[in-house]
Amino acid sequence: MSIARRHAHLGLILMALVGAMQIAAEQQSADPKKPLPIDLPAEDGGANAKWLEKIAPADREALDEILGKPVVVAPASVEWLGGVAQTAFTNGVTVIQSAQDKPLGLSAAEKLKKMLPANVKLIAVIVPTDAEKIKNKFEKKAPCLIALDPEGSWSELLGLPNKPTNLVVDQSGNIRFAGLTADGAKRACAFLLAQKSDTAGAGGAGAGGAGAGGAGPGSSGWEGKSKTLFPNFTNAVTTASDQRGKQLIPFFVQEWITKQPKMTKKLLVIDFWATWCPPCRASIPHMNELASKFAADAVCVGISDEKKSAFDAGMLKNKLEVGSFKYSLALDPTNTLSSFFKVRGIPSCAVVSSDGIVRWQGQPMELDDSIMTQLVEAQKSLNTSAKKK
Repeated sequence: MSIARRHAHLGLILMALVGAMQIAAEQQSADPKKPLPIDLPAEDGGANAKWLEKIAPADREALDEILGKPVVVAPASVEWLGGVAQTAFTNGVTVIQSAQDKPLGLSAAEKLKKMLPANVKLIAVIVPTDAEKIKNKFEKKAPCLIALDPEGSWSELLGLPNKPTNLVVDQSGNIRFAGLTADGAKRACAFLLAQKSDTAGAGGAGAGGAGAGGAGPGSSGWEGKSKTLFPNFTNAVTTASDQRGKQLIPFFVQEWITKQPKMTKKLLVIDFWATWCPPCRASIPHMNELASKFAADAVCVGISDEKKSAFDAGMLKNKLEVGSFKYSLALDPTNTLSSFFKVRGIPSCAVVSSDGIVRWQGQPMELDDSIMTQLVEAQKSLNTSAKKK
């Protein structure tokens, strides 16, 4: 074959390859499973893969274990530089960055500081080898809020590995993402800030910004803390920590299976359940009865921590239909609310008044008409007192 013909032949091959690549690109762009936009989290509510720092698999696995859990407040042994101690994590978005007391130990935190939105609080946690040296260096001027953790106790409670790593805490005070690049942390914080804005204005938006979230304490539909006397229930709480009398964190679910309910001026009955759980399924008729009987005064929500695929499979396997539920259904694999209640067994139920205070906890079957009637009457009194103000 002559050189000219060989070049022409190669040219045809290249043209065919380019054409094939263009067709593949067009098909990929039309593929509904194409990669998510870089500014959105993954479909399951976790971090977008492009946000993640490359870290050791063991460290990543450890970080995954703490996702969705409430951030632990620093113990008294921690000293603070560059600002006052952070004692609450529910008033905004916070990034906690582990650092080292080496010459460049704060470089990751300093880089983050430049990239994060201005209204995101950054905390650098240092387990110092020479605390006095750190204090002398940053006592007058610190690049960000610094938490000196001399015993490493806070770092251990937070689940931070020895290497510089960050945790992104949402406005509910839960660890939402972990182990992100600086750019990933910036995008994650921007997403959470937008989510907070939605919550304040329209009852909330959850992961992915499509139909998740919901009205709850700290968002529209809930009144301020009330002095109204509710019944003081003393039944044993066996499947969760007793949170009665405490303020619920902002209501959050990742995805609504049914239509998102309106919770204004009503009791909120939360049923933590799953399709695979026999006692949970046995409680469905009772929950249906409560939801129907007290529909005018209460909103019942069944929250499963299953992913959508597992939930759908469980519904099919157990011959359950969404239409047979008389109450709302939602999914939250991040366990935001169940982490607040420290649920250790399901089904587990809680009733929250419209001022955001947990009023009752127990098994769903224990929540009878008598208890609900008492709670409803107290809620009505709360509504009446709110009107008079």
